[in-house]
Amino acid sequence: MTILAAVMLQGGHVFADTLPPVDVMLEELADTVSLGEVKVTAAPARRPRIASDGSISFTTYASGASPRAFGEADPLRFLSLLPGVTVASDYASGASVDGMNHSQSLYRLNGIPVHFPYHFGGIFSVFSPSLYRSARLHKSMKPASEGGTLGGIVSLASEIEPADTIGGELNAGMIASSASLAIPLSRHFSLSASGRASYIDALYASLLRSGSTEASYNLADCDLTANLRISGNDIMRATVHYNSDHVEYTDRSYSLTTALKWHNMAAGVEWNHSADSFESVNRAYYTRFHNLLGLHMEQISLRAPTGIDEAGAKGDFSILLPSSWHLDAGYYLRFYSVVPQWVTIGGLGQDVAHARSRLKSLEGAISGEISYDLPHRWRVACGIVLNTFAGTGGYQCFDPDPRLSLTHMFGQGSFTFHAGRYHQYLHQVGFSDIGMSSNFKIASTSGIHPQESFTFGMAGAMRPLDCLSLNIDLYYKTVENQPEYLGAVLDILNAGYRAEDYIFATKGYNFGGSVSARLEAGAFTAMASYAYCHARRRMPGEPAPFSASNELPHTATAWCSWSLSPRWNVSATFMLASGRPYTPVTAIYFIGERLMMEYGPRNSTRLPLYHRLDLGTSYRFATGGRFPLMHELNLSVVNAYGRENVEMSTFSVNTVTGIYSRRDISSLYRFLPSLSYTLSF
Repeated sequence: MTILAAVMLQGGHVFADTLPPVDVMLEELADTVSLGEVKVTAAPARRPRIASDGSISFTTYASGASPRAFGEADPLRFLSLLPGVTVASDYASGASVDGMNHSQSLYRLNGIPVHFPYHFGGIFSVFSPSLYRSARLHKSMKPASEGGTLGGIVSLASEIEPADTIGGELNAGMIASSASLAIPLSRHFSLSASGRASYIDALYASLLRSGSTEASYNLADCDLTANLRISGNDIMRATVHYNSDHVEYTDRSYSLTTALKWHNMAAGVEWNHSADSFESVNRAYYTRFHNLLGLHMEQISLRAPTGIDEAGAKGDFSILLPSSWHLDAGYYLRFYSVVPQWVTIGGLGQDVAHARSRLKSLEGAISGEISYDLPHRWRVACGIVLNTFAGTGGYQCFDPDPRLSLTHMFGQGSFTFHAGRYHQYLHQVGFSDIGMSSNFKIASTSGIHPQESFTFGMAGAMRPLDCLSLNIDLYYKTVENQPEYLGAVLDILNAGYRAEDYIFATKGYNFGGSVSARLEAGAFTAMASYAYCHARRRMPGEPAPFSASNELPHTATAWCSWSLSPRWNVSATFMLASGRPYTPVTAIYFIGERLMMEYGPRNSTRLPLYHRLDLGTSYRFATGGRFPLMHELNLSVVNAYGRENVEMSTFSVNTVTGIYSRRDISSLYRFLPSLSYTLSF
C-alpha cells in the first residue's frame, strides 16, 4: 500500500497525507521493487534529498560523484557538504550538527551504534561505500522513536532485499584499496562482503620519515551481511563489522614514541515485517570500541587504555489507523560497560598503576507518537519518549521527553514546526578538540548528570520550478550538563589521576539555521547552502559565556556535477567557513626554572578563515559482452589553489631571551592530487 501510493505520486512534487516525498521514498527502496505484476525501476539517486522535517537522505553515489580525497568516495566526508553540518578541521574525526559537539552525534550501521566511525584523523570513515549505499541524517528535529542524543543521527544501511544476481566492486586508491562482493545463494538468501586494507607504510615510508622523526600507519576494515526473505512480508538481515587502526610516531631526538591503536567490532540481526497497515523493525546487537594510547621513552613508558562494550535491542512499529490517524511506537534498551581512561606507568624506579574502574549502566526508553491529518492540509503529531537510566553507584533517573510537530502542506512544498525535549546519558570527553580516538566514553553518574536540551525548530521545503528545490531550517536549543574535560596530557602522570575529577558540566544555548538550493537541469546538478550558528557555553563559577568549541558562525558550500557524456563527468566543490575558536596564550614567563603560561578568555580567538576548492573528473567505460564490466577512472585535486588553511596555533619560547612567538600549523591538504580506479560488475 505504501509503495503503491508512492508510485501514484508525480516525481516527488506532491506531499501525500501520510508519506514523505516520493524522491525520498524511492531512494530508500532497492533499485528494483516487485509488486505482484507491477515493477518499478528507479535510477540510482546522485544528489541529496531534504525532507519536510529537515532530515537529509542521500546515496553513496552522491559521494562518488564529488571530488575524492585519497581516491575514496566516502559518505561521511560528503556530510560536510550538507547544510548545518561542519567539521572542526581537515583532520577532525567527527561532524558538528547545528553547532553541537562531535560527541553529541550518533552513528549507526544497519541500526547498530558505532562509537568511533572514523579512521585516523577523519581521512575517511570505516563504512564501506560499496556495501552501505544509503544514508540518512536527522538534525535538530527527530521523531519520537529516536532518542539518546542531543545532536545529529547518521544512519547508513545496506540493501534490505536479498541480491538476485552476482555483483561486486574493486576500488584501488592512493592509500588503500577495497573490494566488495554480493552472491545470491538461493532465490531468497544472499551474502555480501567487503574489505579494505591500506598500504601507507609500503608506498609512503620515505615521505613519513625525516632526519629525526618517523611515522607509520595501517588500517583495515571488513563487513559481512546476510539477507534472508522468510516470507512475502518478512525479511531478516544480519550484519558483522570490524575495523582496526594503528598509528605510531617516533621522535628520535627525544627518544619518544607515541602510539595509538583502536578497533570497532559490531554485530547485529534485524527482522523487518511489512503488511498493509502495519510495519515493524526489531533489532538486537552487540558493539564495542577499544583504544590504547601509549608513550615510550628510554626510562619511562605509559599506557592509557579506554573502551566501551554495548549490547542492546531496538524496535520500531508503524500502524496506519482509520480516519486519518497514524501511530508510531518504539522501544530501545542499551546495556553498556565503560572503562574510562586509566593509566599505568613503568620506569623511574617504580611502577604506578591508577585504579581501573568499569562503569556499568542500563539505559532504556519506550516511545509513542500519534499523528492526525487536519483540514486544509495540516498535520499534527504529538509524541513522548519515556527514558529511564540506572548507573554505577545506584544512580537512577527517569526523564519524560515530549515532542510536538505541526506540518502544513501547500502546492509543491511544506513547512514543519517542532518542539521537543532530548536527553543523552552517554558522554565522550578527552584531550582532543577534533575528536581523536583517545577521547573516551563515560556514562552518567551522580556527579556527571545526563545532558539535556529543549529544541525548537522550523523546516521548510518547496519546489518553485520543476528543476529547482529550496530548503530552509531554523533552530533554537538549550544545552544543560554538557561535559567538558579540563585535564591536560601531563595530568595523567599524577599518582591520584581519575578522569572523572577533570570533567565539569557546562550549559548554554545554540541558535541558527541554514538555506540551501538544489538545481537539476538534465546532466547538470548543483547544490549550494549557507548556514549560520551561534553557540555559547558557560562554565560553573565563570561569569561570562564563551564560544563552543564547534561554533563556526558562517559556513557555505557549493557543489556541482556535470555529465558531459555517458562516459565523462566533472565535479567541483567549494567550502568556506569561519575559523575555529581557541584559547590564546597571552604571556609566557619563568618562575625559577618552571615555565608558566597565562591564557586569555576561553575560546576568545579564532583561526583564520577557511576556504578550499576541490576538483574532480571521472571517465567510465564498459567492456565485455555476456558478462559486462564497468570501469571508472577518477582524478581529483583537493585544495586546487593551494590555500594554506591553518589547523592550529602553537607557541614557542626562546629560553635565552624569554621571548615567545606564535606558530601557525597549516593543513597537509595543499594541492593534493588523488587518483583511483574502480571496477564493478
